[in-house]
Parts: sequence; structure tokens; C-alpha cells
Amino acid sequence: MESHALRIFAEDLVREHGALRVLDVEHSVQAYKPTLTGSISVASYYIRPPDGMTVEELIELLEKVPGFEAMNLTLVSVLGLDTYHQPLISVDDFAKKHFGSNQLRVIRVVGKSDQAIAAMAALIDGLKPGFDSTTFPHHSDFLLSGYRPSSPGRSAEVKLLFKPADANLLMRVERLVRTHLDELNMGREIRTSRHSTRGQAPDLILSSNHESESARIFLDALAHSLRESTSQEIAEATEAAQRTAGPTGTETHNVRAAFNQAVVMTLSPTEVKKRAMAAFADVLRNTGFANGLEVQIVQGGMAVEVTFPRTATSLFLSTSFDERKHVKALSSAYVAVKADPQLRDGWVAHYRFERKTGKLQVRAVDPQIPPAGDAKLVPNSN
Repeated sequence: MESHALRIFAEDLVREHGALRVLDVEHSVQAYKPTLTGSISVASYYIRPPDGMTVEELIELLEKVPGFEAMNLTLVSVLGLDTYHQPLISVDDFAKKHFGSNQLRVIRVVGKSDQAIAAMAALIDGLKPGFDSTTFPHHSDFLLSGYRPSSPGRSAEVKLLFKPADANLLMRVERLVRTHLDELNMGREIRTSRHSTRGQAPDLILSSNHESESARIFLDALAHSLRESTSQEIAEATEAAQRTAGPTGTETHNVRAAFNQAVVMTLSPTEVKKRAMAAFADVLRNTGFANGLEVQIVQGGMAVEVTFPRTATSLFLSTSFDERKHVKALSSAYVAVKADPQLRDGWVAHYRFERKTGKLQVRAVDPQIPPAGDAKLVPNSN
């Protein structure tokens, strides 16, 4: 089977420029069970470029990938995580480490179609560097206490005996391993756990949560990089762990309490529309809408306007405006703006193209107001 163009691009990018950091929102939500403020997009990610590369440069490279337009991905340059996903930083160590700065510009990727989901899966797959014992957290502190390769209908599983046999320290090491897996873009493929009772060995358990080839290869390499533990070593470590464990030997994550700290500011209906149009204009500019034509905010901030020039062979006031192509881009921008919880409700977008002047205008209006005259509703690209 021919490799996806985004996977090839990702592999080449890593070789030439170094690793990207990808915050997979759906994976983070599944792992930490937060209560967010709205619906989840199955293709919702944030990307940090490699060191030395700007967000704009990475967007430009991505948009040049063959067939990118058909992938239905919307790329938006943003400062930090939006309000909707900001609470992830409270509990997700990977998000805190690589996406915790609101001054750091990153790429927000939005897409809900099958093509978008497949495209992001291919990109992340191409970014997986594989197992390296020199970077695996506390590798020298582990022995192999059990290994079950994957088989049809069964996941792979590796049990690592923690030689220091300190149950409280193992909790912290597990968090480091989770972050490490997310940095390798393996968080979806491999989950981590520990024995939760005193009577069991101080094992860190890694298992694949579906039949993933990359997870199988990683866990197989991890298992073969370690010496097998003896029954005596397991018994001694278990006895030592019982002495260091707390009252329950388990770690509690008060996730909901952390998320209850998030405060979402309430905006007036007019301010929502103005901010929506400002964000809409920003998306169009950053996605190279209509080959870089000037995008202006007009009507006191309530509308966005773009003027399309006459074509070289202009007849009957023809312009370079292509309704099918450009309205599809407007729809993608609409989805990107609606991803912000503060801008999700209270407005819809109508567009109108004036052929005599070559002006395309997009206006934020109340949801209950129907398009008037020759205006049309900007479609939602679900």
C-alpha cells in the first residue's frame, strides 16, 4: 500500500529539522477524563514546530504537501491553547511541558471529515521515532518481569519490575513514562498502569490498547532491551515496596477539581460577533485565502471583506472569485472559529458576493436571522 503523503512529509521533516510536538486532544481527554466546555472534534490537535522553525513556515510546508486541499484540514496559527482546551494543562504533563506557554505560537488543526482523521493519523504515524533505551525514563532502574507479545485479539503487554522498589517513586516514574510516550506520539497506542495493591510486585505495566504495528515494535524492543528478573528479585522488590507504600499504595488524581478552576469569560452578543469576525479574518489571512488577497474588517467589526481582482481575460465583469472553491474555504474558517468556546454560540455567518465591485463580504448575524436578498449562509463543513 502506498504511504500517505503526510506520513512521507513527516518522516522527511523529522530527518531534516527534528521532532514536532503534537498535542492530541482526543487522546488527552480519554487519558485524563476532563469535563470540557463543549464537543470534541476527532481531528483536533495542536502542533509545535521543530526548534528553529516558525509556525508560518510549517503551515506553508504542510500546505504544499501533494493533495493537501483534499485532506480537509484547517490550519490556524494561535497563541497557546484556546479557552476550550486550556484546562488540559492542569493535569496533562505533556501539555504542561510543551504547550503551557500562552506566549508560544502553535498551530491548531481542526477537521471532522474522514479525510481529515486519516490525514492526521498519517502525520502522527510519520512522527514516531521508535524505542530508544537511552531516552526511556529510568531505563536502568527496570528489569523485565513479564512479556506477552501481541496476537490476534490480544494486546501486547510488558511488565517492568522497578528495582528501587519504592511505590511512591514509581508513581512519579509512571508520569514521566506517560509524557515520554506522548513525546513519541505513542500515547494512543500504549497505555501505562501499575499494580494497585501492596501484595503485588512494583511493576510498571505497558500495554497496547489496540492492534498497532508501531506499538508492537516499540514494546518488543523495550522487552528485549532489559534483563529478565529472577523470582528472588521479584520477591525482594515486592517486600521492599510493601514497606514504602502509603496507606493504599495508589495515586489519586483529583481531575474534576482542577478543571473546576477554569473560568470562561462571558461576552455580550455584539462582542461575540466582533471577536468572531476578527478571528475569521485571522484564519483567512493565515491560511493564504485567495492567494493572499487583502482581508479587511468592516462595518464596525461586524463583517469581513475581500476584493477579488478582474481576470486577465475579463469579460462581463468576470473576477477571480470561484464560489465553489472560495466558499469551501469560508466554511473551513467558520469551523475553526467555532472551535473557540467563547465564539461557538450566538452567531452564524452570511456571505454575499457583489460581482460589479468584485467584493466578497462575510457578516456575523444572529442565528435566527435568515439570509436577505442575494446573501447566503456560510455552510458548516462537518
